[in-house]
Amino acid sequence: MQKRFLSITIVSAILFIVALGGYLIPIHADEPPMRILLKNKGGKVILNHQEHINIVDGKCASCHHTTGDAQNPPACSGCHAAQFNAAFVLDHQKTIDKAHCASCHHAKASIDNFSHDDHAAEYTDNECQTCHHDESIEPEPQACANCHSDGSDNKLNLRDATHTRCADSGCHDDFYIGGINGCANCHTRETASAPDARQQACSTCHTVPVEELLPTTMIAFHGKCMGCHEREEVGPFGEQACYQCHMQ
Repeated sequence: MQKRFLSITIVSAILFIVALGGYLIPIHADEPPMRILLKNKGGKVILNHQEHINIVDGKCASCHHTTGDAQNPPACSGCHAAQFNAAFVLDHQKTIDKAHCASCHHAKASIDNFSHDDHAAEYTDNECQTCHHDESIEPEPQACANCHSDGSDNKLNLRDATHTRCADSGCHDDFYIGGINGCANCHTRETASAPDARQQACSTCHTVPVEELLPTTMIAFHGKCMGCHEREEVGPFGEQACYQCHMQ
């Protein structure tokens, strides 16, 4: 009888150690999660991640728009915060692979779609002052960057000066319609991270709040998930289908 209890005790101890090891040893970081729990005030959502991987045939970029064909994309919540606050600013720097930093913190945005000749052709009879200052400030028209740079010497910085003259003067006031959508009319975003590029705050170049530049997790998931379901006409989408994803 004692030998029987001893055998049971040994087997139980082995099973306990195996189970404990499986619980404590984390899944390899390169392995995608099977399911993802999304906490939300409207009710928790369980996303069947593996099922979606199968649907898109392993093409992560179908949902993870920052990764191209990479098979180890960052979690959506790494960039799309529930709330953009000081805690998120600190946490995302620790959890996101540095290879993905340039997805949001691009090196620069060049002015690619501007032709001085085309603008000059619109005006005759020395109407340069339509864009440039008059003779009391600059006797001869010159490049804006010659005087407007970093905003020192009580001069507007180059961004604010050109936006005031071009976009806010009534000539191109429609460029600002829709938040940042108008930026592409002049600017070409450089996504490759330059070796000497500093990861600056969004407000260094952008005047709109970060929430308009980068959607929160709720807006991002609703746009990505419901948009895909609506296009494919499968699964839950539409205002009446909330209960199909959200659990009370």
